[in-house]
Amino acid sequence: MNLPNKITVFRFFCIPLLMAFAYIEFPYHWVATLIVYFIACVSDTVDGNIARKRGLVTDFGKLMDPLSDKSLVFAAYLILINMGWHTDICVMLMLAREFLVAGIRMIAATTGEVIAANKFGKCKTFLQMSTTGMTFLLLAIGEGKADITMSTPWLNVYCTIAFWIVAIVTVLSGIIYAKDGWHLIKTK
Repeated sequence: MNLPNKITVFRFFCIPLLMAFAYIEFPYHWVATLIVYFIACVSDTVDGNIARKRGLVTDFGKLMDPLSDKSLVFAAYLILINMGWHTDICVMLMLAREFLVAGIRMIAATTGEVIAANKFGKCKTFLQMSTTGMTFLLLAIGEGKADITMSTPWLNVYCTIAFWIVAIVTVLSGIIYAKDGWHLIKTK
């Protein structure tokens, strides 16, 4: 397994740590959550850059890198949903897009074709990671207050607006993948 693929696998291992830091309350647990999330998000850029610069792009990386990104982002969404700071409809729209794209990728795989992330998918992932990262940053800044959800009601407003924007971009990205992959769906 090459270095970029090891970094992709590392991102999967960050997820349980992220969840543990977010849910187990201890002094500065939001700071710890933010650090783990930041490292995992940066690793996405690092593995892609290494793979392209060193010619280490593999089918494993093309398939597992987007899956590790989705897993990381949806773990962050679960944390935010549990806190009541996320619109369930946004999550359902984003999940529907992910299943659509995964289905197209599976159909492509049966024909020997691998569909890597395109620029719209990368933009979607960046927006998802940056908005959830910003939320964790705001939680880390407000850490130590008696009840952060009550002391920062504007955070709920931020999350609602930010995640609706991300949901719209995510759906548009899914439509583009569906349009580009439509040739793979063969009907009788």
